[in-house]
Amino acid sequence: MWTPDKAKLVKVLLHSEGDDVETPWAEDLGPDPTRPGVRLVRLGNVPFLHAKPTFRDVIAVEHDDKFGRLAWDSQGVPFSEIGTRIHEDGGRWAMIVDYRLRRDTTDELQAAFRQLDLAGEAADIMVEGAFVRQDRQGGRAYLAVPTHLDVPTVLRILDDAQLPLELTLVHPLDND
Repeated sequence: MWTPDKAKLVKVLLHSEGDDVETPWAEDLGPDPTRPGVRLVRLGNVPFLHAKPTFRDVIAVEHDDKFGRLAWDSQGVPFSEIGTRIHEDGGRWAMIVDYRLRRDTTDELQAAFRQLDLAGEAADIMVEGAFVRQDRQGGRAYLAVPTHLDVPTVLRILDDAQLPLELTLVHPLDND
């Protein structure tokens, strides 16, 4: 699995016309040779507020005075056209699952989540924890899934891993 060059990591800001602001890590790939003042970066995280761009996508960022850092703006483009705002598609789509410790497990949540992360890694799926529930019995994870895998295949892969977690699909749903 690709990992960014830590010496080139920068925080970038993603937003949509000032809304849905989040700051993932990205690998700085250098200046865009076709546009002065613009840099290309490859995302190293799975953003929570943006289904695209996601892990491994290359986007063009520039300094935004309002936010005081390198930023990418979706410019309100509809999701069906978001590819027009991505310099290079990293070949992944976003999936969201809620997870909860199985009643019959003795695993601690952190160890159980690590097993989810390892099962994802084995299938080239990037797993990021979004939050842990207050009762510490579950949480939510965002996955950056390779485009050759569909939802049923991902769920089967995770089920076959015999995780100490029950998973509930949050996104995408049939009506998404």
